[in-house]
Amino acid sequence: MPIFVAPSGTGPGGYNPPPVFPLEVPAVTWTDARGRTTELGHWENGWILQPGIRGFDMPAYQFYTDESPAIDGNALRGVRAQAREVFLPVTFFDSSRADFMSRKRSFLATLNPKLGPGTITATEVDGSTRTISAYYASGAEGDFGQDTSGMRWQTVGLTFSCPSPYWLGGSVHAEFGGTVAGNWFPLLPLTVRNPQVIGNITIDNPGDDVGFPVWTITGPITNATITNNTTGESFTISASMLSTDTLVIDTRERVQTAVLNGTTNWWPNLTTSSVLWGLTPGVNDIDLSITGSTSHTKVEVDYQPRFLTA
Repeated sequence: MPIFVAPSGTGPGGYNPPPVFPLEVPAVTWTDARGRTTELGHWENGWILQPGIRGFDMPAYQFYTDESPAIDGNALRGVRAQAREVFLPVTFFDSSRADFMSRKRSFLATLNPKLGPGTITATEVDGSTRTISAYYASGAEGDFGQDTSGMRWQTVGLTFSCPSPYWLGGSVHAEFGGTVAGNWFPLLPLTVRNPQVIGNITIDNPGDDVGFPVWTITGPITNATITNNTTGESFTISASMLSTDTLVIDTRERVQTAVLNGTTNWWPNLTTSSVLWGLTPGVNDIDLSITGSTSHTKVEVDYQPRFLTA
């Protein structure tokens, strides 16, 4: 049986916590697909993160190689970051058996992966956050040993499966209008390179890996080409839009859509040579070439930087 060690003060309802000590880590929350959020390290509210947290740093990588007879070594053909697992050992407790069981059942209900992906959020002391989409995989099956549970407390080791290996930073948004500079000046870290607002811009991606933007174009236009000069890739819209039209081009991996006014598939109106490119880490030199624009025309960009660590 572990030695009972607790910080000063008592838990909910004046009841001391289980024989564990709060871990000094960034604040960690779990939000399920329905928006229910649990602060997993909030000792005063009956939640204590335990030593053994894993999955907050680098993802694992898979290498694709070719080998040739009589030639030593191999040739590297590709590298991909693999899906990651996040492991969160957490103890929860309450002031009575009835309150504990209510807490436990309510929390475990938020782990149902059939509801859809949830979000793990890590918040640093400066208030900055990084998030990762996750599904509960295992760890809450129930272990009622003397070192893992009591009548009013329980420790579980929760394993979450994260389809993407990347932690996401806060959303970045900027707008550009079809008139002279000043009408739609971009928010940092985006800057205008010349006197035109729709023209040449730079986007400074602070992430550790490629970030994939969502472009929103409000008409009128007759055609548009958006080029990342840093990578040499571009995509072109080869159809006209009215002033009442809004086109959303989503370049994110495993999404990649072009939708007009929220309903109409506009993928056929992208030229066959189009590439829905991403933003490389660091400065990206972007050309926005819009013809047939007026003062009503607007281009918006949204993306979330992707990081290798929380």
